[in-house]
This record gives sequence, C-alpha cells and structure tokens, in this order.
Amino acid sequence: MKIQTAAVYTYERIIASLEAYRLFNPMTSANLQINKGVIDGVFSTDAISKSDIVVFQREFPNNLSNYLSVMSQAANLGKPVVMDMDDDLLSLPIHHPDRVKLNYAKAQIPILTGMVQATALTVTTPYLADQLRKYNSNIFVMPNYLDDSLWHFNAPQVEPVGDKIRIFFMGTVTHVPDLEMLKPAFRALAMKYPGRLEYMFYGANLKFEESIPATVTNCQSETFVYADYVRVALAQKANIAIAPLENIPYNHCKSSIKYFEYSATGLPGVYSRVTPYSSVIEEGINGFTAATVDEWIDKLSQLIENSQLREAMALAAQETVKRDWLLSDHAHLWPDTYAQIAELKTPNQANIASYLPTLEDINIHLDTFFKKQDQKISELSWHLSLRDQKLSEKSEEVSGLVYRIESIGQTNAELRAQVDDLRVQWIDHTRQIQAIESENRFLNQAWHESKLEVVNYALSRSWRITRPMRKIIKAIRGK
Repeated sequence: MKIQTAAVYTYERIIASLEAYRLFNPMTSANLQINKGVIDGVFSTDAISKSDIVVFQREFPNNLSNYLSVMSQAANLGKPVVMDMDDDLLSLPIHHPDRVKLNYAKAQIPILTGMVQATALTVTTPYLADQLRKYNSNIFVMPNYLDDSLWHFNAPQVEPVGDKIRIFFMGTVTHVPDLEMLKPAFRALAMKYPGRLEYMFYGANLKFEESIPATVTNCQSETFVYADYVRVALAQKANIAIAPLENIPYNHCKSSIKYFEYSATGLPGVYSRVTPYSSVIEEGINGFTAATVDEWIDKLSQLIENSQLREAMALAAQETVKRDWLLSDHAHLWPDTYAQIAELKTPNQANIASYLPTLEDINIHLDTFFKKQDQKISELSWHLSLRDQKLSEKSEEVSGLVYRIESIGQTNAELRAQVDDLRVQWIDHTRQIQAIESENRFLNQAWHESKLEVVNYALSRSWRITRPMRKIIKAIRGK
C-alpha cells in the first residue's frame, strides 16, 4: 500500500525540535501530504478520513478523550495508527529534571496505553526499539537525520574566538546534570590553560561555586522554533563542542542529533561514550569519545593544543554526516515504513497487550480523578483569586490609612516645628520685654531723680537771690 497522506496529531503549536525531526520535516521532504488533527489548539478527527495513516506524537494520549476519539475513528475507518517515540519516558532517571519536576507524572500511563494500543511504534534508534519492544512487538526504527534544507555546513572554526579557545555546549536545561558531572574536568582544564579558555553554555546554564581562571558564559535560549534555532546555531562562534551524557540506559536510547548539528556548525567535538555517539564516531578521526574525567581532560587538551587536529576532525565529521545522515537521502523511510505498517497482519504480540482493557480502564479512572483534581484546583484557584482580590482591596485601604497617618504625622511634625519656632520667639520677646522694662525702670528713676533735683534747685536760696538778676538779663535780651 502506498502512503501519500498522514493525519498528524500533536498539541505543539510551533514546529519545535521534536516535531521537526520526527514529523513535519521528514514528511514534507518525502512529499507526504500532512493533515493536521490539531490546528491552533482545536482538535478534530476530520483529518483521519482524509488520510492513509494516523500518526501521533508521544504525549498526545495525555488528553484521554481526544486520544480515544482518534483511536475509535481510526478503527472504524480501518486506518493504521502509529505512535512515535524518541525517548523512553517510562524510565526517566530519578534525578532527571523532568522527573524531579514531575513533568511526565500524569502522562506516563496514557503514554503506556498509547504504545500498547497503537498498530505500531516508530522510534529513533535500535537501542530504544529494544527497550520499548516489551510494550509493542510491531516496532520500526526511523533514525533522526539532519534536515539539509535548513542546515548548511560551516567551514571549521579553527582560530580562537578573540584571544580564547571557546568550548561550546548547546542544549536544553535537561542536560544540566550531564554538565555537572564534567565540572572537575572544566576546573582542571582552566588550571592547565589559565586565561586561555572560555566555556560557553547555551540553553543549559552552569554555575561554578568557586572562581576558575577561565571565562564562563551562560546564554539563554532565544527560541524553540526549530528553523530559528538552526539559524542561531549556525551563527555561533566557537572552537570545540562538547556533548556529555551520563552513562545510563535512558541516555543510550537517545539519537545522534547533537553530533549532526555540531558537525554542521564546523565544530570538532568530544562526546560521552554512549550509544548515540559511539555508533557514529570513529575515534580520533571524526570525533572523540570520553568515559571518565581524565579522558575528557585528555581529549579536550588535544583539541585545545592542536588547531590542525580541530580542523581535520571537523571536516571528517562533516563528511560523515553528508555521507550517511542527510534527511534528503533518507526521507523516503517515512512513507516506506508507514506502508509496511499499513500491511501488518499481526497485531501487537507483547505480553502486556493482553492487559490493554485493564490499562484503558485505569486510564479512564485516572483521567476522571485528574479532572476532579483539576476542578478542585480550579475552584481553589478561584477562591484564592477572590481572597487575593480582597487582600488587594484591604491592602489598598491600609495603604490609604498609612498615607493618611503619614500625612497627619507630617502635619504634626510641621505643627511641632511651628510651636518650637513660636516658643523661641516667645522667649526672645520675653527677654526683649524684660530688657525694656529694666530700661524703663532706669529711665523712670532717672526722671524722678531729675525732677527732685529741679524742685530742690528751684527752692534753693541761691535760686531766690539770683532771681532779680535773671529778670534784668532777660529784659536786656528782650531789647
């Protein structure tokens, strides 16, 4: 059966990395007509009748009612259903950020149900296929490939960035634990090459508890739209790439996309010795792998010290990607694989398939529980919102009262200042009055004494004897 159209179900409104690698870009490259089942957040089963096959993204079953509608409609129309998985989300390590934050706690049982109930699973690697085969015996590997309609190949960046060799990581915050395990290597290299290194972490910030003799640059991700991410990645200036992954089964399930992307940007790299990288790297030729801190120090030191090695390794990595890992050469795997799935005669033979009715019932039970919990949370949120509103109103009242109290306090302070000024003036006036009264008493006494002196003079004998003489003088002056 030739597959020409696919109904695609994902709730992601943008084409992020997952959708670009696993769904839209390879389907478009293979000239498959895509009928979206969710458009701008609006779900519909209409796409199923228009399509040869139904494909849904790993977290789609988390909305149980929509998922069951898709499965029912597909069964009624006889359309095969494919679930795509790129991680073993049922085996998240206990310290993984997604597990710590409980990002998949609610989704894991629906994901399990989807894997068991789907006609087939498509996965990124043989290792992941082996891990998930216990859930569905019909499992097909469709590797991730580099979309060469978006990516081009930069010339190797041999010269230092400024005066430093820049060691570069680009990834999400889920890789912070992977970077943490390399801190001893980062410190040792900084001490070995003081002032010569810059560690640049893009998207997954790393902080050092103590200062080291190297520049540490943390950059936030600018976008989650994959096409924009490609442009940002190709614009980066660096000398050596790193891709640490903890050596645990969960990480062995991952694909080699970090190797493809670093190679396209023109960077030689050191990668953890886990399946995604050891499967594509020819040691020392097109990349380095490392398993211990000492190995990381040694491999990075070789690249730091040898610019010719950096250039040769970057070019060899690019040749590897061009030869084996371009989407344009492998997009046909999508319709070819879907055609195989459409021709399947044997349903899922995994032992767990016999428990599918139980799983469906558990899902319905859990979905009802979560909906009630969500309703309770919504009601509590509403009550909290009302309380917050009342608190806000009371806060405004209190703020008004505080303002009034502050205004009254300011007025009181001003009045006290005025009273103090008046008190000072009163004291000054009192002193002036006392001085005037004192002077007045002095003048009164002087006046009284003068008056007595005049009276005494007028009544004196000499005044009476000289009286006729004063009259004669006055008469003569009158003439």
